Amino acid sequence: MKSYRAYRCFTLLIISIFATGAVSAQNRDSLAFCSGNWSQNSIAEGIIHKSIHILNKEIFNSNQYISVVEISPESCAKVEIFASPVLKHTSQMAAEKGAKIALNGSFFKFNNSYNTEDYNSVDYIRKDNRQLAPNTWPARGRSMHQLGALAIFRGEVFILKADSIREWERYIQAEEVITSGPVLRVDGKDVSLSSDSFYTTRHPRTAVGKRSDGTLILITADGRAAEAAGVSLAELQLIMKWLGADYAINLDGGGSTTLYIEGASDNGIVNHPTDNREFDNKGERKVANAILVYTK
Repeated sequence: MKSYRAYRCFTLLIISIFATGAVSAQNRDSLAFCSGNWSQNSIAEGIIHKSIHILNKEIFNSNQYISVVEISPESCAKVEIFASPVLKHTSQMAAEKGAKIALNGSFFKFNNSYNTEDYNSVDYIRKDNRQLAPNTWPARGRSMHQLGALAIFRGEVFILKADSIREWERYIQAEEVITSGPVLRVDGKDVSLSSDSFYTTRHPRTAVGKRSDGTLILITADGRAAEAAGVSLAELQLIMKWLGADYAINLDGGGSTTLYIEGASDNGIVNHPTDNREFDNKGERKVANAILVYTK
């Protein structure tokens, strides 16, 4: 049975088609996404995991594998930004902390040293009101992966877009903060995206979204395989819109893209990380930080 959100997406699409008298490429993509053969299962009360494998190049003229976790406010789930002083698999961070769900976090250095000075991060991290890592500033100013932030204030997750203040993230009122980006959607509207190759080239992608009702959306889009091409940031932006996200932010992607759900597979990985160059769940990359979710 399709979720109400998918049904609503499909209904609005049909209305749009009849109103315009034509099926645009974007409408065809939306139709394939919203009315496709989604698998869905309940992880805990108020938490749903669903996935779809779109073949025959039915979306963005490509094959795609999308995994989504929806966390409603009624679930009473606790979300944590977790930073490790040494690079670890996302699944390992979750297992060691006892988290039910984990998503790879923001961008990092590959040196894998034991480093509590900046936790191998290139982006700002705050934990329990204490800075763990500063932003690494490029010569030209704020990097594209510092254009927004995930912030947790009194247990609620917020997606924020950077303003013109150079060290804007230091003034965010929240106990936990991690910068990332770019931000894809704000207040129900798409954010203008750059034409740089990082934005336009298809890669595996990781993102977090939030609906107006407070539902949190964790998403991975697999890539670098014949079975799943990956998406550009404009395509990821569309996916977040179709999922009903009023706010959305891009996290680290590529080989880092990983979604873990305790007990969901032999190793908990439900997407297809690419570091082993196989379309399976064994190619997980070690990362520096993650978004962890705990259930009641």
